[in-house]
Amino acid sequence: MNNSALVEGLRRHDPAAVKHLSDCYLPSVWRFVCVRVNGDRHLAEDIVSESVLALIRAVADTRVEIGNPAAWLRQVAAHKVADHFRAAARVQHLIDQVKQSNPVISDREAVHEQELQERREEIRKVVDELPEQTRLALEWKYIDRLSVKEIAERLAVTMKAAESILFRGRKEFRQRFLKNEERDEVQTSPDGHEYPPGGEHRERVEEQSDVAS
Repeated sequence: MNNSALVEGLRRHDPAAVKHLSDCYLPSVWRFVCVRVNGDRHLAEDIVSESVLALIRAVADTRVEIGNPAAWLRQVAAHKVADHFRAAARVQHLIDQVKQSNPVISDREAVHEQELQERREEIRKVVDELPEQTRLALEWKYIDRLSVKEIAERLAVTMKAAESILFRGRKEFRQRFLKNEERDEVQTSPDGHEYPPGGEHRERVEEQSDVAS
């Protein structure tokens, strides 16, 4: 189902269009939101639900042009995430009090958790920067565990084309991830000169960032 057919189907409350939206796009939007709300699943669900309602209201207005429903949803969801944190800032002192009452964990555990969170954010950032078709194909394959045939059907392309999209997507992901790592983790030598991470670091990053494993 292409974008125009999806919009028209949602406008008519066509169950097939609703199912296509739910199966193909909502999981990706949910992940997009969940990362930005620090893994708060309930908050992510609320924001995604509000974004879907906004989409349904928008398609009902024939004066509103929505060329890409998936991108439109992500944009609306991003705005709602920003609205949430602006509102949360008004009660930040209460949040700080709650944090102070939590059990104290060891420095090592705290550092490990922080590193994991930073790595997840780095990966999510790279994925979000990929072209939409590439991003969706990779998410469907390695997160939703869809077959190449199912991905081809969702993208309305041949299986050969879907395989090509996945191959190029994996390659682009690795290149972008390593580029970001080398930019962010520039090391300083004893003589004060900066130099990029060496081969050992590159191998470690490739192993950890390989979405195709």
